[in-house]
Amino acid sequence: MSDDLNCTCYRLRKADRLLSRLYDAALSGTGVSIVQFAVLAELERAGSRGITALAEALGTDRTTMTRTLDRMEGLGWVEVEEAEDARLHRHHVTETGHAVFMDAWRGWRRAETAIAKSMGGERLALLWELLGEAEQAARKASIQPANAGTGASG
Repeated sequence: MSDDLNCTCYRLRKADRLLSRLYDAALSGTGVSIVQFAVLAELERAGSRGITALAEALGTDRTTMTRTLDRMEGLGWVEVEEAEDARLHRHHVTETGHAVFMDAWRGWRRAETAIAKSMGGERLALLWELLGEAEQAARKASIQPANAGTGASG
C-alpha cells in the first residue's frame, strides 16, 4: 500500500504539482508559463474566444482568466477584439503571441514526449480517458458546504 493519502483530490494535486514542474522546466527560457501556454494553445486551436468560453474550455474561472489575459495582453501576445457590448469582447493571438507560442511549443513537445515515453502510449491514453471521466464526475457531483444549513458561519 502506498504511503500517499487515499484522497482523489490530493493525488491529482500532487500529480499536478510534479507535472507542472516538468512542463515549467521544459518551457523555461521561453517566458511562457504552462497556464499561458494553455491559453495560447486554445486560442490557436479555436480562434478568437470570449473570456467565459475560454475559461470554460480551460477549466478555470472568469476572474483568473481575466488576470491571465490582462498579463498576456500587456506582453503583446493577445489582443481584444472590441465589440459594442463588452460581454462580446473576444481575444485572439497576435503575431508576437504566435511566435512565442511556437517557441514554447517545442519545449511543451519535449515534456509531452518524456511523459509518453515514461508511461507508454497505452497507459497515457488510459490516463487521459480516466481524467476525462474524473472531470465529468466532478461536473455531475453536487455537495453542499459542510456548514450549509447549520447556522454556522465562517
